[in-house]
Parts: sequence; C-alpha cells; structure tokens
Amino acid sequence: MNRRAALGILAAATLATSCGSSASGSGTAAAPSDVLHLAYYGDQTTPDPDVFYDIEGLTTILPVYDNLIRYKPDSREFRGDLATTWTRSDDGLTYTFTLHPGVVFDDGTPCDSRAVAAAFQRRTDVNSAPAYMLADVDHYETPDATTFTVKLRKPVSAFLDYMASSWGPKAVNPAVLAAHAGSDHAQTWLQSHGAGTGPFVLSSFQRGRRYTLTRNPRYWGTRPFFREVDIDIIADFSTQRQKLDKGDLDVILHAYPVAELDSAKSNPQLVEKDFKAYLMPLVYFNPAKPAVSTAAAREAVARSLGIPDVVSQVYGRLGTLATGAYPLDILDPAASPVRYTDDPVAARAAIPGGVLTLDFAYVADESGVQRRAAELMQQKAARAGITLTLREVQNAQTYDFVKDLTKAPDMLLATNTPDAANPDTWARILWGTGGGLDFFGYSNPAVDAALDQGLRSTDPAVQKTAYGQAGQLMLADWVLLPIANIKDWMVMRSDLTGVQHVPNYAWSLDLGAMGRR
Repeated sequence: MNRRAALGILAAATLATSCGSSASGSGTAAAPSDVLHLAYYGDQTTPDPDVFYDIEGLTTILPVYDNLIRYKPDSREFRGDLATTWTRSDDGLTYTFTLHPGVVFDDGTPCDSRAVAAAFQRRTDVNSAPAYMLADVDHYETPDATTFTVKLRKPVSAFLDYMASSWGPKAVNPAVLAAHAGSDHAQTWLQSHGAGTGPFVLSSFQRGRRYTLTRNPRYWGTRPFFREVDIDIIADFSTQRQKLDKGDLDVILHAYPVAELDSAKSNPQLVEKDFKAYLMPLVYFNPAKPAVSTAAAREAVARSLGIPDVVSQVYGRLGTLATGAYPLDILDPAASPVRYTDDPVAARAAIPGGVLTLDFAYVADESGVQRRAAELMQQKAARAGITLTLREVQNAQTYDFVKDLTKAPDMLLATNTPDAANPDTWARILWGTGGGLDFFGYSNPAVDAALDQGLRSTDPAVQKTAYGQAGQLMLADWVLLPIANIKDWMVMRSDLTGVQHVPNYAWSLDLGAMGRR
C-alpha cells in the first residue's frame, strides 16, 4: 500500500514554522495561458491505474482515465462519469451501469461494455494493492454495448464507493492491453504510457523530471481549456514558491506552510484555498512491545501526550481535534467517540516505577509537521515521567514493521486517508486483521466480525452500527489514536477558474474543469 508514501508530507499548511522564504515576484506569468504548470515533490510510483496507489500522482491518473462514477465536488455523493445511470439489486449482488454511447479511447478504440469488462478483469489479473475492490466479483455481463453488469458473490456495501474512489477501477484501452500484454498484462508499457478515455492524454512520462498531459482530441465530454499540463518534479518547497510567485507555476498542491501564507496574501496574483478532506494524523501503539503490551499501559501513555494542545499548536485553524475513530463525514463521531484528556498525574501513577522510555517514530515529511507534533508529544509525556526517544522513518519502512514487530518502534506517528468516502475503506485497512495500514499487526476477532457485518449488510442502519462498534472496540484497546481532522490546502494563481475539489481526492483538482481568465 505504497500510496501513503506521500502522506507524510501532509498539508504542511498546518505547520506553524517556516519551510523557507522567497521574495514575492512581479506576478507576471511567463507561461502560455493555455498551459497549466503543476509540481510534485517526488515521483509517483507508476501511472498504471491498476498498480498506482499513491497520492502524489492523482493529478496524473484522474485526468487520463475515467471511472464509471465519481464523487461530486465537495461531497461524498456520486455523479456519473462513464456511466449515465447505475442500479443495485435489492440483495446487493448485482450492479448495472448504463454507459455513455460513442465514447472512444484516445486512439479511437471504442469504450463499450466489453472494454470496461476487460479493464476490470485486468485489475484482478494484475492483483496489485487496489485489486481488493473487485475481490468479491463473480463475473461480468455485457448484454449490449452500453450495459455493463457486475455480479458479486457476496454483498459489498462499499462497492459504489470503490467505483468512485480515486484508486477505483478505470477504463483501460483493451487494444493497448492486447498489443503490449507480454507476461505482465502490459504493466511494463503502462509504467510510462497512458491508455484512457479522459480529457487528457499522458504524452510524456520522464521519471524524476516532468510528466506532460496534452488535451485529448477524442474526449467524449466537454473540451478542456488547457491544451497542456506540465507536472515538474520539484522536491524543494522554496523552489516551488519562487516559481509560483514568478508565474512559472500555477498551483502548489500541498505542503504550503502557514508561516508563508501572509507573504502569499501580499501577492495579488495569488489566492489561498482550503478544502474539506479526510486526512487524519494517527498515533499507533505496538502491542508486541512489552512496555505497551496492555491496554492500560497504552491508555496511560495516551493520557500523557497532551493531544488537544498538540493539535491546537501544530494544526491551528487547518485542523480540529478528532472526536471519533473515523474522519469527519465518513461516520458520525458519536458512533465511536474518542475523548482526550491531558492528565500527566494519572499517567505517571499508572506507570510501574513511575519511569518509562519508549521508542517513538514519526514518518518523514518535507515540511516537518510530523516532527513538530512528535516533539510536542515528547515534551508533554516528560511531565509524566515518560521519555519518548524520537526517530524519523521513511514511509516505506512502516510497511516492514509487521515483519518483525520486536524490532519495530513502540509508537508511530503517521497520517492517512481512506481509500473512499466509506467507513469500511478506513477501518479495514487500519485496524482490520491484515489491513494494509495495520503497521503493528493489530488483530481483534470482534473488530473483524463487526467490519464484516457492516460490509455485507444492505441496511444502512446496520452498517452504521457495525462500523461504530468496530471503532469502539478498537478504541477500547488503545492501539490507534486518531489525532485530528485535517483540511486540504493549496495556494494558486488568482486567474485560475473552475477550481473543483473532492474530499476523497486529496492534493488534486479536476484539471478538465479548470480554466484561466
């Protein structure tokens, strides 16, 4: 689950310390008006939509490939993409999608129901991280060119959210798949090419340098304003900021420090925008380590961390204290409430001998927001006689912790986001047994049973109760602490229009809807 490789960066808009400075430029745009200039801090792993699982890269994937459905801007409600209508059978086993007629891929190949079925099957065959979204499919039916039917073996309450997810199944050109199949289902070819129906074509993928999207002349929808989108790899915030001020960059998609925002406001050519998001920083405990092997010990440490004050100081107006186990809008916080109290006296009393030393890791990020949060927790814990020994780890390291929990840290600070706007796509990957983001191997059969009940039920009331129960059980074990709900934050050129954002599509905008005055 390497898409979280980018999450350590988080919205450094939440960091209260500067990451660099630069004088505001003249604001005179140096680029052609119909070319949009963006930047990433690092390479995305691959532009293959059936392997891609990053966040840094959504602005490459989403404009090139279409889903059946997507989320509406600023919402978790669905809208049609390739599908005009969709229905679910009463038993939750059959989903039928009516497709737009006459859609073609960028090379002119028809995108009909058979093409969509082939693309969905390819995801299962590749069997990379996002393949789980189709794990319960029994078969597909294509009775005519515009009817695509999915038959499931078991009900999947999150299925439509899977279809709308930014990492959900995409329409991939079957002609391209056949021509470049090889022994890896065209994975080699799709590491540097695109094969979609979206408003843009991936015309160049120069790893470590630049990705280029060009307007798709065969696009079935509204013609995009921009003829080209250039995405440069610029690892340094200060360099991105300088380019933005000069007009050589149109948007800083994330990691813009709060301390720099006043300077940005002084430039009339720039504008700040913040958006609802499902980003959430978390503290993990490793139950395999003796010092935090019991729920009582983990609770004592949690009570010493001063979490309310940490959230206030680190995230400011761009974050709020978590009140539930799930991100806001994913599930009512009252279903699995969490309340944090700052009680170092009680924490010290619960520690044998009154002294405890813990190995506390935090995931590296460009702007240092997680380092700052970890340092504040370290200071708070010291009041209770708890010494947190801090160390920075790269995100890739966190996926290896579960391989040898005795050598893993006692605690970890990381930030994650759900795969879709559905409670199952948050809870199952974080605290379900074997979940891709269950870094310390937490397993509770009662939690798993509640998650399965929520996933298999077709009754929304039962789903809410089941997912709430799963959260309550996890919180009672004190294995994972949701810290805050974080906004998505960007600074961009003020002449951009049609700016649309979806909470589940972090750090990305709808490039096909954007224009310039």
